[in-house]
Amino acid sequence: MPLKPLTLASILLMLIAQLAIAQSPKEAAAPRESKPIEHQHSSGFQPLKAGDYDQAYDYYSAGEYLSAFRVALKRAQQGDPTAQTLLGRLYMEGYAVTLDGARSALWFSRAAERGDPQAELRYGLLLYNGTYVPRDKEKGEDYVRKAALAEVPEAYYYYGQLLMNKVVGDEALDIGLTWFLKGAALGDPDAAYAAAQILSHGTPKITRDAKAARRLLETAAAKDHVGAQIQLAQWMLNATGGPRDYAQAFNYLYINAMRGYIPAQINLARLYRDGIGTNGDTVEAAAWYMIAQKSKMTAPDLDSLLQGMSDDQLNQAKIEADKLLHDLH
Repeated sequence: MPLKPLTLASILLMLIAQLAIAQSPKEAAAPRESKPIEHQHSSGFQPLKAGDYDQAYDYYSAGEYLSAFRVALKRAQQGDPTAQTLLGRLYMEGYAVTLDGARSALWFSRAAERGDPQAELRYGLLLYNGTYVPRDKEKGEDYVRKAALAEVPEAYYYYGQLLMNKVVGDEALDIGLTWFLKGAALGDPDAAYAAAQILSHGTPKITRDAKAARRLLETAAAKDHVGAQIQLAQWMLNATGGPRDYAQAFNYLYINAMRGYIPAQINLARLYRDGIGTNGDTVEAAAWYMIAQKSKMTAPDLDSLLQGMSDDQLNQAKIEADKLLHDLH
């Protein structure tokens, strides 16, 4: 069953809402790679430059968080903004130290003041939302803009939303699309997904382009973006913007159904019911729908499926649903 069409207004509201929804403390603290820059530094201290070995981040990547904290703390106290950003992340995530949003914001602020693009983005979002710090939307937006100008990939997604929030009407979609496409070009899945939403419906200035939207969904899905994977699965089933691919559609829905995403569970039930991308299996279809029902989700066509099953089939489905629930990620 295809996803319900969205109006331009609903796309705008969805994208603006994502700024607050997506900006959970841990999400704000997840730096990605950015271009190296020259930092100010205290007397006698030389910060890392492009190509230098970063032992603290190496420890972090290996899951040795306490070692990462110790190395980063020493450098951060000497004024190294890269290390200060890592400390902000460790405190935000609660790795090796007690989770402390206020202390995280403090380290992000110090690194942002020294021009670290990753810290500028994260501290900017904290300021904009008033999370752990007094709210300052203007200063927060300025930091996010600096991060975008420094080509931090995910900064384009957030800055595009901030600009959309300042414009009334469909013009906001064109403004947002410009920034989302820049972020998508640098590999950010959220930006690619947001751009796909706009291109799939078009704007007063830009004609709907399903092919381009699907390519963007594919880009985001390849980087494990849940929304993109679930939507792309529907497009693959309906041959929207490209060829049908039942097997890959089934795979995306199964992966996300196992992760606990209800829309994936409901649509996976339909694939089992109809034998699309897999062998038809009424009991398996019913089991997945029963799981979705536990979250108060209903679908009339799947209600009809249950009504047409025998008591023995329903019992088998309940047993299978319990097994699946135990295995959900």
